[in-house]
Amino acid sequence: MRPHTECWLCMMKWVYERVGNSLSEQQQFSILKKLTAVFAKEADPSMNMGILCNRSVGAVHDFLLASSGSYELLKPKSNEAAARLIEKAKKFIENSATPGERFVKACGLAAVSNVAPIGVPTAPFEFSLVEDIIQGKVPLPVPAGDIYGAASKARNVFYVADNAGEIGFDSLVISLLKKMGAKVTLAVKEGPFFDDATLEDARYFGLEQIADAVHSVRGGIFVPEETDEELSLAFKNSDFVISKGTGNFEVFKGYGKGKRVLFLLKAKCGPVSKEAETPEGQFIVRLEA
Repeated sequence: MRPHTECWLCMMKWVYERVGNSLSEQQQFSILKKLTAVFAKEADPSMNMGILCNRSVGAVHDFLLASSGSYELLKPKSNEAAARLIEKAKKFIENSATPGERFVKACGLAAVSNVAPIGVPTAPFEFSLVEDIIQGKVPLPVPAGDIYGAASKARNVFYVADNAGEIGFDSLVISLLKKMGAKVTLAVKEGPFFDDATLEDARYFGLEQIADAVHSVRGGIFVPEETDEELSLAFKNSDFVISKGTGNFEVFKGYGKGKRVLFLLKAKCGPVSKEAETPEGQFIVRLEA
């Protein structure tokens, strides 16, 4: 995805608020200077949003550790909140007439679990809408495209996770992919990285035993050209990509390298809403070739 005009201001605000909240005024000023320098050098309407994010976070990496404490307190509670619903979610998925219906349900729950705010989280993530769907109070998101048909033909899936907590619902999708006979590589963040899922969060939900491989993305968001050789090769060898959350949508939208990409997320801002052709605030389960 290419940056819209407002994306530049949003990126600065996103990084500044998440990194600078616990710092002194002098350090906050230093962060603003570093971010401004990045934008002055990198500003290009044709650049990929994932690259912009990585450049921005990289510029203030020295301050990242200082801000990680608050997230490390919230993430375990988010995992626990998701874990309380996993067995109910499994029963909801299994209560289906066909394998295709099971996959649609799992992807719908995974998409609806993408509730992390664009701003700084102030409390652990709750998954009340997931519970409402399980209880039949609200419908699942309607998929755009034959997501089961695409998944059932896939042999090597590259699944890019987003946040702690919601990665528990990603595990349900990955379990079904494995039953279809696919090899699944899961990409998480090398911590600490805000509220994003790391290897520790993946282990909490047993994903090291479910997926064929779990790799950590160093330095920010996964971008194919800006990662280590092992992850780059796993992506290159994949024939199907599942992209979770806003940041990964911004990487892969229009940038799938000829692969089929399944997007699972909430449209949390105007630019993503426009790119996904979905009203802002709606959940997205969308297949793109």
